[in-house]
Amino acid sequence: MKTLTIDILRKSASAAAILLVGLLGVSAALAGPISVATCASGTGPTTNGASVFPANCTGDTWGTLLAAESEPFTYTTTAGVTSGIIYSAVYNDGGTLDFYYQVVNNASSKDALSTLSVSDFVLASTTNAAFITDGSVLTGTGFVNGTVEAVTADDNSAGTTLQFSFYPPSSSTAELVPGSTSDVLIVSTNAKNYTAGNAAVIDSGSDTVAAFQPASAVPEPASLGLMGLGLIGLAGLRRRLRR
Repeated sequence: MKTLTIDILRKSASAAAILLVGLLGVSAALAGPISVATCASGTGPTTNGASVFPANCTGDTWGTLLAAESEPFTYTTTAGVTSGIIYSAVYNDGGTLDFYYQVVNNASSKDALSTLSVSDFVLASTTNAAFITDGSVLTGTGFVNGTVEAVTADDNSAGTTLQFSFYPPSSSTAELVPGSTSDVLIVSTNAKNYTAGNAAVIDSGSDTVAAFQPASAVPEPASLGLMGLGLIGLAGLRRRLRR
C-alpha cells in the first residue's frame, strides 16, 4: 500500500507540474506574424511566414526611452576580421514597447553584413517592422542618421526571431558594407515589459551580442487562481493518501 501511495503522489506531482507549465506557457502561444508598422508613411498587410517591407516611419514620435546599450561585435573568416557595434534601445510608446536597433560596420571590416537578427519576440503577439533615417534625434542612445535601410523583415515560424535583411534580391549594393551604418531599425510590439535579449549580425560569419526583448508580465489573476486551486487540490490529495 505504501508503494502504491508513493506512486500516486509522484504521478499527481507530475500532473501538477504539467498543469503549472501549461499555465505559465500560455503567453508563449501569443507570438504573431510580423507586419508593417503603422506610421506616417502608411500601413501594409499582416503577413504570416513571409517577408515584409519595413515602413519608413521617419518623423514619427518615439515615446519615452527606457533603456539603451551598445555592444561591440567581431568575427573572423578567411577574409579576415569583421567588427562593429550594435546599438539597441527600448521605448515606451503609449503603454506598449518598441525595440530599436542600429548596426555600424567598421571601415576596417573585411566583410559586408547581410542580416541583423534579433530575439526573442515570442511573447509579443504584435511585431511590426519599421525604420527611421533620422536616428540622431534619439538622444541618449548612440543612434545616428543611417545610410543603409533594411530591404526586408521576416520572422521564423515560431515567432521567436526577427531578421532585417540588407541583401536585396537583385544585387548586393544595399548590403551593409565596411564603413557604413544602417538606418535605425524598429520592431514595434504590444509588449509591456522587457528584459535582456540578443541581437546578431550575419554574413559569411556571425556574432551575437546583448540587446533587449519582450518579457512576460505577472500571470493573470485567473491563471494564478487555477494554479492555486491545483496546488490546494494536490495538498489535499497528499493528506488523504497519507491517512
